[in-house]
Amino acid sequence: MPKIEKLTSKHASIPVNETATERLVKSSERVRDLGEVFTPSAIVLDILNLLPEEAWQPHPSKTFLEPACGDGNFLVAILAKKLDAISIGTSSDAFNQSINTNHTLALEALASIYGVDISPDNIIGGTPGHEIGARERLLTLFTDWFADLLCEKLEDDDPIMLSAKWIVTQNILVGNMLPFEANGQPSGRSNIPLIEYDWNIEAAKVSISSTTLGDVMESAEVEIGEAVSLFGATPAKHLWTGKIEDLHEVATEQSTTRHGRKGGKRDL
Repeated sequence: MPKIEKLTSKHASIPVNETATERLVKSSERVRDLGEVFTPSAIVLDILNLLPEEAWQPHPSKTFLEPACGDGNFLVAILAKKLDAISIGTSSDAFNQSINTNHTLALEALASIYGVDISPDNIIGGTPGHEIGARERLLTLFTDWFADLLCEKLEDDDPIMLSAKWIVTQNILVGNMLPFEANGQPSGRSNIPLIEYDWNIEAAKVSISSTTLGDVMESAEVEIGEAVSLFGATPAKHLWTGKIEDLHEVATEQSTTRHGRKGGKRDL
């Protein structure tokens, strides 16, 4: 059963080494309304470096969930460490890695990272002061790694790139992980969707299933410790099995929805 490596962060904003000056607060209004205070990159790295080396093994890739991810400082740093581990395997031939194997391992690394944030600005970006969101930052790191390690430029219509975009759209979501909104109404967190991935490295295939946070909370006893179960005892609903380059063709309902009050959804 996949596990979440817990991170005790608040919101995170600036990518590691992206700028020498980090903004820990974007505005007093956002602190007041969203409780938004960002984690410095140095602290992000200090936290991640406390984890054992096996946390970064390429396969099976450990699963991470950041419940208040901001625009992705933790997410980007986690992906960077996972891709570094694949790079080490490539150079040492530890996994007898072919090009297809590297493609699959890279997508598995990306798909093992989940993030939720209450602010669409942080997840999607594209607004003044929030031009680049968490999804885009992950994709930029992903494509840069392909260019640097594999000498492959991923065009927007490349099947691997399309699959990567599909993954971040499903895994990095706008939602409220607290049980209640500020006005006391239920946050609807039980409807936050979760996609489970089962990777076949040799065949470059993946099986995906869907569940919700509510199903997980009802079917599994969550134990506070070093890791908690992401997927509960109730089997997730199988959606699809196929080649990794066809993953983007899978139709789901949660691509552009925000999970709001009273268990409902509303379009962004």
